[in-house]
Amino acid sequence: MSVSDKIKAHKEKRSEKKALKKSGAITQKNIEESRDEILAKGKKFKYPFQYAKHRLIFNTIIIGVVAIGVFVLVGWYQLFRAQSTSEVIYRFTKAFGVTVAEVDSVKVRFSDYLMLYRSSVASMERQQGTFDSSEESKLQKEYFKRQALSAAEDYSYAMSKLEEAGKSVTDAEIDEVIEGHKVIDGEKRSNEAFEGIVRENFGLSMKEYRRLIMLSLAKKKANVEFDKDAKALADEIEAALAVDSNFETLAQKYADNDAVSYELVEGVEETNLDSGRASMAASLENIGDVSKYFVSKNGDGYYFVKLTAKSDERVLSYASIWVRFKWLDEEMSKLRRDGKVHENIELKADNAEAEKAKEPDTEKADN
Repeated sequence: MSVSDKIKAHKEKRSEKKALKKSGAITQKNIEESRDEILAKGKKFKYPFQYAKHRLIFNTIIIGVVAIGVFVLVGWYQLFRAQSTSEVIYRFTKAFGVTVAEVDSVKVRFSDYLMLYRSSVASMERQQGTFDSSEESKLQKEYFKRQALSAAEDYSYAMSKLEEAGKSVTDAEIDEVIEGHKVIDGEKRSNEAFEGIVRENFGLSMKEYRRLIMLSLAKKKANVEFDKDAKALADEIEAALAVDSNFETLAQKYADNDAVSYELVEGVEETNLDSGRASMAASLENIGDVSKYFVSKNGDGYYFVKLTAKSDERVLSYASIWVRFKWLDEEMSKLRRDGKVHENIELKADNAEAEKAKEPDTEKADN
């Protein structure tokens, strides 16, 4: 076909389109042609928008990665360098399961450490006022940090050993302890009142308080399970008391054994906070009666109790022999000597001093 023929054909085609437009007739052919024409015109807008969309997605990903990086960096600094103990950081450690230490491959929760520390500080501030910026306050807080971290390590290791033995702490056991704690000065407090007492005394919610009880019970049950020496010693003392119930004489016999202690307690109420000794003495019928050995409520050993005096006003006196649990203390000391305790934060207070300190008293929440 010649050029002139092509020009003629193109003019005819255009004339047909104009005629169709004027006539308004719609055919399959002109629909397809119209569609192709619209698509061809749209191409010049399509690709720039695709490019902008891809650029937007790419920029969003970059910003997200940078934000996460900054968040992680700030969190890491606040936890491991600044050692913040704020509420925000505490919630962060609970949400993300951050680890503060490792004991013989057992992970220690950062949230447990902060919970113990914050409860100790709340209890102390309730007694002596808010900590200030003085050097003395700083030293006290450092000491509480060391105490809390050592306790968290002990709890975590004890819980892992208990799990290895196929045992655990049940909700029913936790409920039983808490129900006992609700009885204060002979009066059982309501759930709402007790929650307020726990919050005021320890700065903890009931969920956190249950966690604290669970850790304490796990340590107690692990000691009962694994401290064979304490059990053998308690059996030995029980056999000796069956022959001669004189506590003082028996205490002298074991004077060189640092696992055995004797104490005479006079003029206390049946509800006295003493690891269950007063309530056990109150359950004895006659003066001079001796109890079987039992596990202390705070899980630090076995106790024998002898009732020495009792009045109508629910005031009594008793003698006690304490057989101390040493298994966990010795295990943890050995692990630390062997370099199997790795901590992710560096504390100033001495670990040996913290181990001698009393742990937060979860035996009862007083007013």
